Amino acid sequence: MEHSVKIRLRFTPADTERPFVHLLATRFGLVFSILQADISPDKGGRMVLDLTGEEKAIEDALQFTIDQGVDVRILSRVVRWDDKVCVHCGSCTAVCRTRALQLDPETAMLSFDNARCVVCEMCVKACPTGALKVELSP
Repeated sequence: MEHSVKIRLRFTPADTERPFVHLLATRFGLVFSILQADISPDKGGRMVLDLTGEEKAIEDALQFTIDQGVDVRILSRVVRWDDKVCVHCGSCTAVCRTRALQLDPETAMLSFDNARCVVCEMCVKACPTGALKVELSP
């Protein structure tokens, strides 16, 4: 059965010389989406990925990543949007770098794509009505 998990990887400068995402895809048969990345060869950095594949393959890939010395964290929190509380003001869209929150230009209605969200919590701080909250994922 297919499974999906969001993870955050932290790379040292030496780690940036290795093709980690390529290895996760080819060695473990995973499909990935890069949700956020800030990496420099001389500084290292971080990357947030959404991995999809067989549960055992994901577990093996995460263990491989740990064994390679890359800091990995499963993101167990999610942002929840309450459309009944939302007034569609767009304040959250100004701070959402991944475009998980967007206003439709024709209807001026807000939409939220949780799959794009990296749980940076900037939208929660920007929301004047409290329509966005961070919760533990199920």
